[in-house]
Amino acid sequence: MGRTDISKFTKEVNSQPQISLKDKIFGGIKAVLWIFWKAFSTLFLVTFTATIIIGISMIFYIVSIAKEPLDVELTVSELKQTSFIYVYDEYDMPVEYQRVYSSENRVWVDYKDIPEAMIKAIICIEDKRFREHDGVDWVRTAGAILNIASGSDSYGGSTITQQLIKNITGDNEVSLTRKLREIFRALKLEQKYTKDQILESYLNIVNFGSGCQGVQAAANLYFNKDIGECSIAECAAIAGITQNPVAFTPLLHPEKNKEKRETVIQAMYDQGAITKTQYEQAMLESENMTFVGFNYDNDDDDDDDDEYQNWYMDALYRDVVSDLANLYGITKSAAEDKFYDGGLKIYCAMDLKAQQMAEDVILNLKTPYDPKLELGYVMMDFDGRVICTVGSRNEKEGLLVWDNASRSVLQSGSTMKPIGAYSLAIDSKEYNFSSIVSDRPVKAWRVDRYGNYVEGPDNWYHYYKGDILLEYALEISCNAAAVQLVKERGVGTSYDFMTKSLGFTHLDDADAVNLGGVSIGGFTGGVTVKEMTAAYQIFGNGGKYYKPYTYYYITDSNDNVILDNRNNRGVQAISEETSTIMNRLLRQVVVGYEGTGKTTAIDGWNIVGKTGTTDANKDSWYIGLSPYAVAGIWTGYDLPATVNDTYTAQRVWKEIMSNYLNGSEKYGIEAKDNIDYEYSGNVVERDYCTVTGKLAHSGCPSKKGYYTLDNMPGYCTYHSEVYYPPDEPDDDDNQENDDNQENNDNNNQQDNDDNNSEE
Repeated sequence: MGRTDISKFTKEVNSQPQISLKDKIFGGIKAVLWIFWKAFSTLFLVTFTATIIIGISMIFYIVSIAKEPLDVELTVSELKQTSFIYVYDEYDMPVEYQRVYSSENRVWVDYKDIPEAMIKAIICIEDKRFREHDGVDWVRTAGAILNIASGSDSYGGSTITQQLIKNITGDNEVSLTRKLREIFRALKLEQKYTKDQILESYLNIVNFGSGCQGVQAAANLYFNKDIGECSIAECAAIAGITQNPVAFTPLLHPEKNKEKRETVIQAMYDQGAITKTQYEQAMLESENMTFVGFNYDNDDDDDDDDEYQNWYMDALYRDVVSDLANLYGITKSAAEDKFYDGGLKIYCAMDLKAQQMAEDVILNLKTPYDPKLELGYVMMDFDGRVICTVGSRNEKEGLLVWDNASRSVLQSGSTMKPIGAYSLAIDSKEYNFSSIVSDRPVKAWRVDRYGNYVEGPDNWYHYYKGDILLEYALEISCNAAAVQLVKERGVGTSYDFMTKSLGFTHLDDADAVNLGGVSIGGFTGGVTVKEMTAAYQIFGNGGKYYKPYTYYYITDSNDNVILDNRNNRGVQAISEETSTIMNRLLRQVVVGYEGTGKTTAIDGWNIVGKTGTTDANKDSWYIGLSPYAVAGIWTGYDLPATVNDTYTAQRVWKEIMSNYLNGSEKYGIEAKDNIDYEYSGNVVERDYCTVTGKLAHSGCPSKKGYYTLDNMPGYCTYHSEVYYPPDEPDDDDNQENDDNQENNDNNNQQDNDDNNSEE
């Protein structure tokens, strides 16, 4: 190639246009903007699409809630239906005993009897646009929804209609779903009912503090007058309570109520509900307002209150309210409303004469060594029917006060042994009436303060007898033998038996592995007198457990049976044969030479039972059976302390049961026919050798034992080295207490912390 050609080529290359710096900058900006636009448009499309999807979903969700039927009816609340309680007389006929119609809790008042001042006060402070809106105040509701969405502690926004719905349904969940459901319910409710009907229900249902449900009850309690007689200031005082019934109740917080009622009076004036003259008069009255409270002088109310002094009525109330709540899936408060205003007919299971007798015996109890001793007592049939119950040894003053019979969670002591240890050992057929058991300590019973294992438990007689007869171990309430029996079978077996078959509800998870608890009654949870008494049914009725009940059946206002305890077949907790054998074993506690329950023997009656005390005698028990009933009693202190006279429980038990069986002219109780328990036909009576526990031959010292044919010991061929119990006198010689009985030794408390050593 020639030079000329090269020069030409070079010129053409250099002649191409040059890109300026400005063009480069603008080009870069355009590229960045293009990338940004692409990202923004993509994000916008994704967000828009997601918003459409979420919006459609929300619409469908809201529509589904809106289509839910209205499940709120004001007719039930409007009907002022009195409930009736019936008891059965000596002819087994139901007789009206009591009428219940809200008592201090609620007295229904018709709209026409509610003063205008009360209506204006509640509207002005709770929902000033009540007469204008359709059930929902949309401005306040929007704010409430924003508060919920932001997690605020203040929600508000509810109209009177919405508050009424919440009170009827008991739905207090804090969520958008609940708020939406409440909105649509309110809209539908206002389409179905008038404003006056809604106000009437609201003013009769809402909580006005101190147990008052409704303005009439509030007026009765705070001012000892009907709501129709209340002044503007008094109506304002009542209206101001609703926003916080605990904080603004005038009986507890009069200054806070004063501040709140004057806020209500001011709101009434600002909204034109009262004149300036009325405002000034109300403010003046507020300055010197006084409240009556629970001790006002009203003969009618005193009469009504007297009807509730019976301990059984408290127990009945709690059972009915609990069962109604479970039946309808409603709150306790709503169930209480049904109890008082549901037009129920409650057929009570109480034996009125026995109840009056038991309360009188206990009220007049003399305890010179334990002047402040408390107790709880329950007697029931062998099908779970509670015959009578007493929650304290003091005179009952008030409604639904603390009840030691059904509410106090206690340590059972050795009354647990027949349940957790002996009955299961017999039922397993590994042991029989006269088997040999081990009165020896468990090596690793507990850990002391230094982390060392200590053997135990200690016995009340403070030594170990070695191999002894099962019957004798139960008679003397041996701790170690009961623990050994449970240890062989496993703690879980006894725990499951008690919680799944016998209705114990207060034991906790720790008790599932607590050897001392299920064997000798030292629980981390506890038991009630009612639970213990019910568990002992199985030793007198063929082994069946029945849940305790205080009413036979209940009908609604249309006479439909809604709750029924009749014809309950119970649960077969242990076999009929084991029930019979345990019954005969527990007889030895009462008639045995060293029996710990000898004080409870009643001449001519086949009494069986079991004593129980805990460490330092802080709890003293007796659970006993007669052929007609089983009864349990606990004595102790509200703040645990040593019971000085541990025989009090036995003496009270004997006096009440004696009156019940033998009759009492004083209480109008007729004597009962002397019958015996129904024993299993598969249990046979045989003589056994009191040394070996085997079937006795002519040369053996012997006693009567009770066995099934498939769990009977062999015949005695020699006398082994076991503890030989002393000879026992006849039953008739065993009515008086022996000075060597277990409880006298109990004052020498064992030096350990196992809270489960008895006698």
